[in-house]
Amino acid sequence: MFSGPYVDILIFAILAVFLIFRLRSVLGRRDGFEENPQERAGKAAFQIRDAISEDDILASGEGVEAIIKADPYFSQQSFLQGAENAYRMILENFASGDMDQLKPLLGYDMAASFSEAIRDRRKAGEELSISLVELSRVDLLRAWVSEGVASIVVEYHSTQIRVLRDEAGVIIDGESEEPETFVDQWTFERDVSTDNPNWLLTETQTSQS
Repeated sequence: MFSGPYVDILIFAILAVFLIFRLRSVLGRRDGFEENPQERAGKAAFQIRDAISEDDILASGEGVEAIIKADPYFSQQSFLQGAENAYRMILENFASGDMDQLKPLLGYDMAASFSEAIRDRRKAGEELSISLVELSRVDLLRAWVSEGVASIVVEYHSTQIRVLRDEAGVIIDGESEEPETFVDQWTFERDVSTDNPNWLLTETQTSQS
């Protein structure tokens, strides 16, 4: 018969073996390589993409329906929310001159244009400030797909205070306390023939009142 500390050791050993078998029955076993969740999600996305014919992806068409046909995951509500966030981020980072934050949001030509404007501003010693007082409307004006590229024009109605100062701090454009109304039409594009979900700003038009 076991006695003293040996009895405690034996009891703990039996409990440990029991717990191991219980955990294996509940959680299952991991034998060899187990696919991680990101890879499973990626495969699922490719399976859905494979289910959509190439003709659907590359077809041209007008309207949100054409985008949904090429990309069933598209949501107009989610897109407009993202477009609103992009508007705020782009204004803020353009004013501060932060191209690292801007580049992931811009198409190639737009990135080059923004970079040149920021570079010229720095060479002249100028400083730009943009205060977004109110963003009253964000509307989807037009949507279409052409050869696998989806495009959406968004119109923004906003009130802003934009001030440009020279190297001495003197205002050379804008009013420091007077808000102005802006109507911007921005075009976003995305290659729907790929699984990259990012929309990029490719064109801007601005009117001021």
